[in-house]
Amino acid sequence: MFRVVKNTRRNRRSPSPQATEESVEKSMTTFFDAESAHALHKPWLRLERGLRLQRFRAFADVYPGLSDVEKETLYRTLVKANDAKLLNTKQQIQYENGNILAVRGLKMVRVGDSPATFKIEAVRPTKRKAKDDENKEDKEDEEDVEKN
Repeated sequence: MFRVVKNTRRNRRSPSPQATEESVEKSMTTFFDAESAHALHKPWLRLERGLRLQRFRAFADVYPGLSDVEKETLYRTLVKANDAKLLNTKQQIQYENGNILAVRGLKMVRVGDSPATFKIEAVRPTKRKAKDDENKEDKEDEEDVEKN
């Protein structure tokens, strides 16, 4: 009535935990290497905060004519401006092939022998009058002339 079924899995050798950890670690390393290579081709607006901070650090390190203290000041200024969302547009950052080429509105102030300080001036576009507003003003002027 009852059938005896052999367990075939018991006879197989299971992989050692050490071999499993090594294969997982190797696959994770491969994944992260591929992801970091892919991040170089992402546009500035698609970069995550950590990748932006790396780019800021690289930009501050290659900025010409700065001491180590001034490079750190520049980096902190860029991070603060990024957190204030001043550097979230393509117009503010000139970015190509994973490198920041220039930051629009970046001003360096150096007084005498003191270390340079940096600030980023937000460039706000001026508001133009809408054509409707101009037409309204013209009509009002014409009405005033007709009344007189």
